[in-house]
Amino acid sequence: MKKIFLVAYLLVQSSVFSFSLDLELNQWYDFTGKLDNKSIQLSFYTLKSGKLIGSFCSITNEPKVLLSGNVIGNEIYLTASLNGKTTDELSGKIFTDDQDRLEVSWRKMPNGVKSIFKAVLSSVTAGTEGKRYSHIVGSDAAVEEFVYDAKKAISKGDKIWLAANLFYPIKVRISEKSSVVLKNKNQFLLQYDKIFTTAFKSKLNNTFSHNLFNNYQGVMIGNGEIWINNTLNASEAKPIFQIIAINP
Repeated sequence: MKKIFLVAYLLVQSSVFSFSLDLELNQWYDFTGKLDNKSIQLSFYTLKSGKLIGSFCSITNEPKVLLSGNVIGNEIYLTASLNGKTTDELSGKIFTDDQDRLEVSWRKMPNGVKSIFKAVLSSVTAGTEGKRYSHIVGSDAAVEEFVYDAKKAISKGDKIWLAANLFYPIKVRISEKSSVVLKNKNQFLLQYDKIFTTAFKSKLNNTFSHNLFNNYQGVMIGNGEIWINNTLNASEAKPIFQIIAINP
């Protein structure tokens, strides 16, 4: 009797700890992990019949690599391509045991070298097949180009670019106990060194420029250190962006 109970218990535990993530249609799923010691964010969009499209990017601002494939149950198969050429083949599983996660065998083409990519679900974003940043006016490419420019300006200490691309008034915390409301460019420039400290800039350098979380508030860089959105006069023909929040 004890033996039967033990077998039943193990079967239940096995089913619990291998339960697959229930993917919803028309959502962007972002998984972040390490591939050969390089930080990678893999993002895919769920279509009908288990079909997937998406891309992956590294934290070093290399070009995004496109993905296509499918998911059957908790098994996922993806092919990566850049400039029309297959670069990688991925196959593995999506789990939700202790956390929602992805584990795949990552095969480089054409040499066939394999690595294991383990990643956890970092965000889920509603969007469309052709437009990830559905709450923002302008193409995904235009949004990510502005993000790249903003991070570049922060990294190089380009105060003038940043001052010209902020929404005013903007409230910024300059210490644990003190915040300041900046009403114009001159006030921002006076407080710049207190805001963009070495530690804050280092944190921003270690964030992705592609496949970013977004909602009705805008597009988020990192864990919310920077938020961007459109200017009031932006249009699809002329999308203009600005930094709307800074959270050191």
